[in-house]
Amino acid sequence: MRKYVGERIKALREAQDMTLAQVSKLAGIDAERLSAYEEGRAVPPIGAVIQLSRVLGSKMEGLLHGGGTVSEHLTICRSGESLGGDQGDTEQSYAYATLTRPGTAGHRMEPFLLTFDPAKAQGVPITHDGQEFVYIVEGVIELFYDGRRYRLEQGDSAYLDSSQPHTFHGLGDRVAKMLAVVGS
Repeated sequence: MRKYVGERIKALREAQDMTLAQVSKLAGIDAERLSAYEEGRAVPPIGAVIQLSRVLGSKMEGLLHGGGTVSEHLTICRSGESLGGDQGDTEQSYAYATLTRPGTAGHRMEPFLLTFDPAKAQGVPITHDGQEFVYIVEGVIELFYDGRRYRLEQGDSAYLDSSQPHTFHGLGDRVAKMLAVVGS
């Protein structure tokens, strides 16, 4: 699935006659990292997808899922079916799966299931447009937000303004999972 996100980024960039360097500068993403996203060698974190969608004049779900073919009024995703798939590991110390059905247009929010391996290094705090609601499904996760650290345990939730520096990291000795709903 990650290869297709990169292909859509590259196609949008080329359709607008923009160089990799131009998009890199406007999105605030290192050119080598952007190249890795386009080629499917790396998975763009959710914040990078939001920044790239802004620069490329697309919606976040357009980069994640492609063109819309499903009703925007109701989307039901049955367990194990129709999910956008696992996007793989990011440099922000998590892997994620999109929880909406590919091809759904018109969503103002995107739900994700993030998986944190506490053995991975914590990512650098990032900022992006929008807001996030997170809910800890299992394990323990540390939220670094605007210079402060918060410990979130199973059942805890947080609502945050994504324009402030933030990152999440798994704590303890087992994998943690978090539901994140991102609006951009």
